Amino acid sequence: MFLPQVVKSARVMKKAVAYLTPFMEAEKAAAARGEAVKAQGKIVLATVKGDVHDIGKNIVGVVLACNNYEVIDMGVMVPCEKILERAKQENADIIGLSGLITPSLDEMVHVAARWSAWAARPRAHRRRHHQPRAHGGEDCAQLHRAGRPRPRRQPRRAR
Repeated sequence: MFLPQVVKSARVMKKAVAYLTPFMEAEKAAAARGEAVKAQGKIVLATVKGDVHDIGKNIVGVVLACNNYEVIDMGVMVPCEKILERAKQENADIIGLSGLITPSLDEMVHVAARWSAWAARPRAHRRRHHQPRAHGGEDCAQLHRAGRPRPRRQPRRAR
């Protein structure tokens, strides 16, 4: 896709969101009145430090919000520590990382490694046993990530 098409798509998406917002607000109001509306889960979204490209992250956030997920959008250029702290504070079900430029992938790997190290700590120090991560952006395409280092995954222990 070329930049003009991306920009046009983003504008169309903004108009679609503007149309859908009253319906989503009505659902939130129903929940405030005590009617049962349960969120599917909670996700923390952030564009990693060193990157300001957030069109894809914004689209993912809107789609998740429309599917009844609680979305916490931290914005762009977010350092690793802030992402991890917010995910812990919010007791997030998923962390979503985004970036467009090549150095962003290195930062995503860094955040993933730090999160894995924290999740491997004894259960008393954390709220959940396993936190999935979602990585997105141009650099996550197979051609771009070929040969890139990935954090080592620890095998799961038998319960």
